[in-house]
This record gives sequence, structure tokens and C-alpha cells, in this order.
Amino acid sequence: MSRFALITGATKGIGAALVEAFIERQFEIIAVAKTQQRLDQLTRRFNSIHPFVCDVASVADVTKTFEAIRSVTHQIDVMINNAGIGYFEPITETSIEHWQQTIGINLTGAFLMTQRAIPLLRQSDRPHIFNIVSTAGKKGFPNCGAYSASKFGLLGFTEVLREEMRAFNIKVTAVIPGAVNTPFWEEQNSNFDTSKMLETQDVAKAVLFAYEQSLNNTIEEITLKPSIGDF
Repeated sequence: MSRFALITGATKGIGAALVEAFIERQFEIIAVAKTQQRLDQLTRRFNSIHPFVCDVASVADVTKTFEAIRSVTHQIDVMINNAGIGYFEPITETSIEHWQQTIGINLTGAFLMTQRAIPLLRQSDRPHIFNIVSTAGKKGFPNCGAYSASKFGLLGFTEVLREEMRAFNIKVTAVIPGAVNTPFWEEQNSNFDTSKMLETQDVAKAVLFAYEQSLNNTIEEITLKPSIGDF
């Protein structure tokens, strides 16, 4: 019987590395992303992809997506909330649009996707939820107001979710990486040295390691940092 991993933000960065890692473990992938073109590129690379275009911050989109997912499978084994966005700007210069977009995707999106995935996770004999947080969810950095707020919120959400999911034997892990070498930095026109950052495969390996623990062992939190520090 096939195992299914649902991964949001599946087409680039950490998400793409997670897709590849779980495919190597013979999973079928429910790949969720906002862009059809990138999903098409992913399906051309791998046979075991079930692509879904979805804005995770939209109730209507998430509802429609899960209706479609149920036509593919009634069981999800791994749920990874990875979709994220961020802007580097002082709080005094953060627009309400950037604030709402960041909270919507990074925090509300994880809530919406998880809430609808739980009934499918409960059908698995090895269910596990991973939320990709950030060290910015445990420590404040200048020019990261909206991003930090969303990630602090996501970490709190993860901790409550973990306690509530114990009754259903659903494991919940917070993955807390420092700076990771992804297209995120190019999109922000930042001048950080990405060669010193974590690689996306580092995060994917940590997630697999946590998933493959015995049923009686839960790795509740994983923190990874570049050897030089957060950045």
C-alpha cells in the first residue's frame, strides 16, 4: 500500500528537497504550490507526484484542494507545512499588505491545511506532521517583524497541536532551521553569503530522520544552524 506525503511549497527550496527525499523512500507526493508552471516542472521530473495549485491562505482554495485530494487518497502519512514567504523591512515600513500576506501564508495557511489534513492523517498507522518554522520563530531579528511574528505563532501553534494530537497517535515536530540556501534570498535582493548557509538537503535529511524513529519515540523539535551561526 502506498504512503502519501503532503508537502506545501513543494516546488522549490526546502519543499523541493523534501519531495525528492520522500520519493527516494517510495512515497507518493501530494505536491501543493501556488504556481502551475512549477508544478508541471516537478511532475516532469517525477512520476509519483499528485500536483495541486493552492493558495494555502485561502479558505476556498484549501477546501477545494482537499476535495480533490480525497479523489487520490483517503490517507495521508506525512504532512509538511513548508509554504512560506518573508519580507525584510523595518516594522515602521511594513505595509498592511505585506503583514497580512506573511501571516496568511506562514501561519494561517498551516492552520487551514493541518485542520483539513487531520482526518486523513488519522487513517495512517504512522502519521506525522512537520511544521517548518525558523530560528526567527525563537529569536527576534531586525527587519523581520512580520516574518518573526508568523514564525513565533507557528511554533506556538505546533506546540498546542502536538498536545492535542497525542490522543490520535499523530506525531508533531517543529523544524527550526537557521538560514538555508534557497531562492528566498535572491527574491529579497539580500546580500547574505548563501555559501555559508544550510543546504536544503540538510533540512530534508533531518525531517526523514525524525520520521523514521520508532513509533514510541517522537523528536518534538529540530534546530539546525549554519556552523557560523544564524546567518
